[in-house]
Amino acid sequence: MAEMKTYSQQDPAWKNTLLGFDKESTIGSYGCLLTCMTMISSVYGFNETPVTVNDKLKAVNGFQSAYVIPALLPSALPGIKYRNYIICSNQPAPLAEIDATLAAGKPVIIEVDYSPKAGLQNHWIVLYAKRGDDYLIRDPYPYPPESKEVTLASRYGFAGSPAQVIQAALWLDGPAGAITAPPPKPPQLDTGVYASFKVYATSEDLAIRSQTLVSNETLLKRVPLNTEFTVLEADAVAKAKIGQMNQWLAVKAPDGTTGYTAAWYVSLTKQTPAAAAAPAKATAAVAATAPTASAAPVAPAAPKVTAPSVVVKTTTEGVALRSKPETSDATLIKRLPLGSELKVFESASEAQRKIGVMYEWLQVQDVTGTAGVVAAWYVARSGQPALGANNQTPTTSPSFAVGMEAAPVLLRVSEDGLALRSAPVISADTLVKRLPIGSELFAIESPEFAGPKIGKVGEWIHVRDVTGEEGYVAAWFVDERPADPAPVVGPTDS
Repeated sequence: MAEMKTYSQQDPAWKNTLLGFDKESTIGSYGCLLTCMTMISSVYGFNETPVTVNDKLKAVNGFQSAYVIPALLPSALPGIKYRNYIICSNQPAPLAEIDATLAAGKPVIIEVDYSPKAGLQNHWIVLYAKRGDDYLIRDPYPYPPESKEVTLASRYGFAGSPAQVIQAALWLDGPAGAITAPPPKPPQLDTGVYASFKVYATSEDLAIRSQTLVSNETLLKRVPLNTEFTVLEADAVAKAKIGQMNQWLAVKAPDGTTGYTAAWYVSLTKQTPAAAAAPAKATAAVAATAPTASAAPVAPAAPKVTAPSVVVKTTTEGVALRSKPETSDATLIKRLPLGSELKVFESASEAQRKIGVMYEWLQVQDVTGTAGVVAAWYVARSGQPALGANNQTPTTSPSFAVGMEAAPVLLRVSEDGLALRSAPVISADTLVKRLPIGSELFAIESPEFAGPKIGKVGEWIHVRDVTGEEGYVAAWFVDERPADPAPVVGPTDS
């Protein structure tokens, strides 16, 4: 592994360079994430500076205005890999995953609040090692770059513990072999205490891990559906865990491998494969909402496409879905929350040409089936969030209509790789496809049935995704999508 180079966004060599495609923001003012990504690339042998990475990302449309799209860094720097991005502003930071990455010698980029003032004043820094319960950081803002050790708590600890300080985490990796971590060793869990019962894997490729955390560095092996495990815990302790989220069981596989497996993916009985059944079609379409009943624009019909659809996501709150590419109240169909998924009705090459480009428009359809056009500079390819020095992620709590006709239930996937199934049974025969985290789903069931199921283990919801594919998803791996923002007056965005 190469030693990480330390850069400052304030370096006079590039501080006044415009960031991405923006006409005002500079690397010195808002280039913290860009500078962190440059530092990470040096660990994997790349000889770049913030200004060269800025240019290379622009060449692959790796910006939304001044917002970086980290998922496109591999296109700018072949060999770099985009691994994961987790928002944790409303939940404790995934310290176990961060610790496992650092233990493998790989730094992690995190988002912090740089000021104790109200609200989030966001800033991106690099964690490169753990020091007790604290972390060593590289901060891209000071100039000249700091040579002494700086800890997370000493600079940003006013926000609380590390789990509270970290607002988001971004994992980048490098070429295979650039950093070689020792393979995990099976833990010594067989102490002679065994449960009186066996448990069985309820998922294909269920992981056995060396620690109770999900990480490449903890994976010992994967086993098929219905694999029988010996439980290395007493009956009372083990039974309380089975089927429970965020619980782990100490087990022994048939080949003698000992480790931990996710208790929410095992049961006391084997799964019986079910024949794939075609889900019933939705019986009614959802009407598009408009700013006013008297001046409601007519949503254009969705064009027919035969090639696989491109899916994009909105990169800011309140993006307008319009009846035609014209910014006026008369064309506004509705506004979309941040992260809304949209199916594009244009060729992949044409969509790629337009995405992120000012004054281009895309023909799209949202998860409710409402068609229209959106400003291409306010969307990114699905799975490619645009991040920056002042991005924020507003959230809302689930809310179900009371005292009026219930609105359709719209959902977002909260677990990467969630299975869409042809029937509510975990089986290789029912798997339709796997959905990335953040995918949007329309509940085909009535709101009074679908709404109360959200988040409940053992419940299933009948859904349709943005591409029109139907099936069932585990209700404990979805959240309600934020409500559509209220219309605003004036040309504030698209």
